[in-house]
Amino acid sequence: MEWIGRKLDAFLGAMVVAAAAIAASQAHAFLIQYVQRLGGHLDEAKAHLDNVQHGLRYQLMSDTVRKELEDEASKRVAELQNAYHAIADADVVTKPFALLRHADPNMLAGTWHDFVPALPATTDSIFYIVIAMVLGFAVYEIVKLPVVLLLQEPRRRKFRRRA
Repeated sequence: MEWIGRKLDAFLGAMVVAAAAIAASQAHAFLIQYVQRLGGHLDEAKAHLDNVQHGLRYQLMSDTVRKELEDEASKRVAELQNAYHAIADADVVTKPFALLRHADPNMLAGTWHDFVPALPATTDSIFYIVIAMVLGFAVYEIVKLPVVLLLQEPRRRKFRRRA
């Protein structure tokens, strides 16, 4: 019976580690797709700003209205550029935190809706997978510890006889 318990423990541990690795790889794929979407929004905002600054349609508007539209477009470009560089230029450790800090909720929802699972084979992806495997194993061992302690038979003390 002890043999089955050890095998079940090893199997459950492997399942937790595999699930953590898969989740990390998909989180990295999501991050990549979010940055691509963010870059597309940034390109579109730059094109809109250029159109407001130089487009004939906007040149025909009053200076006050055109200036207001230009300020809004400039602000949008600056926001997107700041978020893009904060996430894309972050190192492998801080990139997920940069995403959480600079993420736009609407863009996150759009990325999630269009998300295509992938298995990126980059150095960053492998780093996230390995870290997730280690953390998954640690969490499994921590969660398993109280169960093991409850199921473990109490140890009997051996007393020596004095002569």
